[in-house]
Amino acid sequence: MKLEVRDAVRRDLPEIKRLTDEYISRDFYSMEALEGMLPSARNLLYVVTDADRDDQIISYFYAFVAPLDEALGILHVREKPEALLSCGGDELVGVYKASSTEKPYRKQGVCSAFARDLEPVLRARGAKLILATALHPMGQEVPMRHIFEDNRFTQLGELYRPWEGVPGYCPYCGCDPCICDGVFFIKKL
Repeated sequence: MKLEVRDAVRRDLPEIKRLTDEYISRDFYSMEALEGMLPSARNLLYVVTDADRDDQIISYFYAFVAPLDEALGILHVREKPEALLSCGGDELVGVYKASSTEKPYRKQGVCSAFARDLEPVLRARGAKLILATALHPMGQEVPMRHIFEDNRFTQLGELYRPWEGVPGYCPYCGCDPCICDGVFFIKKL
């Protein structure tokens, strides 16, 4: 296995969509939405390829920089947490929005490496914090918890059904729309 990381390009979008549909939620992103996520001053979209598998995409990671109030809305955080009350709504924050990795490549540090390695990039773009939400399937552990804890994120709270009303089949709860709860994480840069 020889993994390589690079910026995503337009021709990668069908594979990113396949990974999202299979491991996050069917039709979570449209192709048009994915085009809007291509690397820019705001967006960071990376793919991991395996050279031993003809450079097949085995993982992707999407993050962006946005004003705090906009980021909270995108992350489905309905009330500004107490820990963020001193932050202005226009303060720039990094957001870890989505990632997905093929099952055979999981638990090998791919997502943790992205989370860690993007910190200086987000800081250079003006972010003072990194925010993220993660699914908390009913009766199960938060699948992304160990990645955030290993990278020194702090859990700020639970989100009750943050994706309620957002169309898309969830692979955890099996519902469309998803009825899982969420967990909100933060890291100060």
